[in-house]
Order: sequence, then structure tokens, then C-alpha cells
Amino acid sequence: MAEQKALGGKTVIVTGAGRGIGRAIALSAARAGASVVLASRTEEQLQEVVREVAALGGAAAAEPCDVRRAADVERLVARAVAETGRVDAVVSNAGVFVWKPFEKLTEEEWDTVLDTNLKATYLLVRTALPELKKSRGRIVNVASIHGTAGDANVAAHCAAKFGLVGLTKALALELRPAGIAVNAVCPGSTENRSRNLEPVPHERPLEEKLDAFDVAESVVFLLSPAAATITGAVLDVWGGTRVEVKA
Repeated sequence: MAEQKALGGKTVIVTGAGRGIGRAIALSAARAGASVVLASRTEEQLQEVVREVAALGGAAAAEPCDVRRAADVERLVARAVAETGRVDAVVSNAGVFVWKPFEKLTEEEWDTVLDTNLKATYLLVRTALPELKKSRGRIVNVASIHGTAGDANVAAHCAAKFGLVGLTKALALELRPAGIAVNAVCPGSTENRSRNLEPVPHERPLEEKLDAFDVAESVVFLLSPAAATITGAVLDVWGGTRVEVKA
């Protein structure tokens, strides 16, 4: 673990933490000193991340749940309070992606994408809000390049992620009097299958595909004291991803 603990003494809930960006956020937050409470639907993946956090000398708890279900999210937040007595930050990272022409997109697929990428954030923030008010905490929503730029064949994803960016900006204003900072990160194309335990150096960072830790380090920055004055920000982390915005 690093000597300087920017998140020392903090408790951070991370959803979608079993792999990819969520896993990297959990490891980076733990490396920065946070106790992390991890959620996803796959317990085996979560337990592996718990072991990886322990190998770093950090503390983690796993709570398998479906973040689209209010009862599951309530159990998740209760677990965080039971484990550490507090919630200082929530990172809403859980998401699904369907690549399909709009006219072939089923109602079930639409609902799955919107519920996982957007409704789940509503449930998490609403449930954790009493604890976040106590800690004057942080909320970071992991959106997407498709939260600021539309593209063909990802209509549901764009609708959800644009909505998540809008929710972020609205909550930043509404929760400012409570001292709660709310920000979003919008990653570009990211390698989510890597099992490395720390960031991978890039020779050409603005030309190469993102590693999950590239996104995670940006999230941890927004959770840290260095970002205390930042709220309502939408941070594009695109790396080598290119997007062509068409009228």
C-alpha cells in the first residue's frame, strides 16, 4: 500500500466491482487507504477482488446484489454501515451494453440497459444519502463516452448515459448545500478483461486503448481531498478513443 493515504479512514461503495473498471476502482481506492464495499451479481468475482484487496493490505467486503432492486441496494448500504460505521462515497459503476440497431432493440433490452445504467444510480444515491449527508461525502457516476456523444446502434446506452450525466449535474446543484460533491467520469473504449493489479504504462496514452486503471485513477482523484472543490464536473477519459460527432 502507498505511504500517503488520500482516502484513509473512508468507506467507499463500488458497484459493478467484480471485473473491469469497477474492480480497478476498488483496488485503486483500497491502495489509497479506503475500506471498500463491493457489489455485483457474481459472488465468485467479488470474492476474488476481496482477495486482491487483501493482498494490497486493504480492507474489503463483498455484497452480491442486483443494483436494479431497491431491497438489494438497501442491503448493500446497510452492509457498509455494519462493517465500518459509515459511508463516505458511492461509485455507481454497474452497467450493461447492448449493440444493436434501434429498430431491432427489444423492450426487455431497453429496460435492462436503462435500469442497470441509470435507475441503479438513483437507487444507490437515494439509499446512501442519509449516510453521505453525515460524512459530507462524494458521489462519482461512471458514465461513458456515449454520455456526451451519440452513436449509431447504441441508442439505449446513449439514453442511459446521457441521463446519468444529467442526473449528475442536477444532483451536484441539489446536494451542494449538504456538502456532497457529485461528479461523473466518461470513459472511452476500455480493456476490461485484464487482471493486472495496477496501472499499465502507456507509451502513447492519447493513442492507445484505455486500461481499466486509467479510469479508476480518475475516479479516485474525484474521491480525494484534491478534488474537494469540484462538483458537477463531467470528466472525459478517452485515451486513444476517437469519436466522430455527426449532425
